[in-house]
Amino acid sequence: MISKKKLALFVLTGVLFVGITTTAYAQDIPTIGTGTENDNATAFITKNLEFPEGLSVPEATFEFIVEADTDDAPKATIENITYGVTDEVRKGEPNAGKYTISKNSMITFGDFPHAGVYEYTVKEKKGDLTDITYSSKEYTLRVYVANRPDNSGETYIKTITAEEEENKTDNLLFTNTYSKNSGSLIIEKNTIGELADKTKEFEFTITFAQSSTSDQTVFTGKIGDQEIVCRAGEPTTFQLHDKQKLEFENLLVGTNYVVTEKGEEGDGYIPSITVIENSKLTVDDKKGNEKDDLSSSNEGADNLIGEKENKVTFTNTYQDIPITGIILNNIPFLLLLVLSAIAFGTLAVLKRRWTR
Repeated sequence: MISKKKLALFVLTGVLFVGITTTAYAQDIPTIGTGTENDNATAFITKNLEFPEGLSVPEATFEFIVEADTDDAPKATIENITYGVTDEVRKGEPNAGKYTISKNSMITFGDFPHAGVYEYTVKEKKGDLTDITYSSKEYTLRVYVANRPDNSGETYIKTITAEEEENKTDNLLFTNTYSKNSGSLIIEKNTIGELADKTKEFEFTITFAQSSTSDQTVFTGKIGDQEIVCRAGEPTTFQLHDKQKLEFENLLVGTNYVVTEKGEEGDGYIPSITVIENSKLTVDDKKGNEKDDLSSSNEGADNLIGEKENKVTFTNTYQDIPITGIILNNIPFLLLLVLSAIAFGTLAVLKRRWTR
């Protein structure tokens, strides 16, 4: 049998363990707001608007809903969050091909009638902008209202916590994605030179990369009536001759690509390339040579599909061969010159002999 002393020690150990565990658990519960009797706890929601390179900040307003789940909970509201052209300066540098602009809005509560725990549901109102993906997240918000210690009968907001699908969280985050499939791309071929063959086919490959904000993996373009189907990450081969174009429409803005002309040693054509991305000249008449491939990449970086003009122009200049050889119409004159030279030479020899 266990002695009374051992039993008491065992019970004490258990109590201490439970107390320590409970304290640790309480300390680990995340909160989104903590207050004092002189300063109420406050809570904010965070809005993240994500969109790929090549797009401008959209004109968009986001609304939020706070529903009271406790019968006598006061009304709560969240001010709308708006984005527009003035936020262009907040874009900063893209991360993994996309921009993220964050904004906050405070949750405002009415007067609480008494101390207690008040529960709310917080969510985003789905808007009608077709290019915006709205957040479907819902949070359970708990507001802990305490009596002031001075027994004045007044209360204050001591703590605010939040849960998402029964998991405690320390922020109320709503993320929206903005994307547009209004991008286009033209790849054209020009040949220059008096003796250039305007029917000569030049070989190219194009490789698309998947956009950071989309799962699109198939890209379809046309050369006249010929359809060219490309898949993300796979080089696709095609041919163009003078004045032909490969055209893509309805591409997702933010998509990356690179197009390369295959070198052909000895064909007499020197290639050059110009690239326009989102109406900006990014590669200006970059020269190549006959034997090496020429890529549209800008210092090793892939090209970008923007919502404005996107165009790649390959120009191949034929190196005209100078005309050499003897023209038959001049042969009589050449014979006269040769005979004259022989006559003068003979005369000089004879003169030398006569003078000896």
